[in-house]
Amino acid sequence: MPDVSRAGYSWFRTRGGRRFGLEFAVVVAAKLVLLGVLWWLCFTPSTRPDVSPAGVADHLLVPATPAQAARDD
Repeated sequence: MPDVSRAGYSWFRTRGGRRFGLEFAVVVAAKLVLLGVLWWLCFTPSTRPDVSPAGVADHLLVPATPAQAARDD
């Protein structure tokens, strides 16, 4: 057992402390990767629709099909 009365003693310098630090770093890194994947799947901006005047006009002013034109008569 190391002498804990020394001023420079740190539990993290022991074998168990280094293992704990490594496992902690792996868990934190895995959580960051998972959060990144969740953000990418759920919150990434989707492709924007065409909002140019010509694009809106093409969408709103779609010509009627022959069946619709016959009903309007």
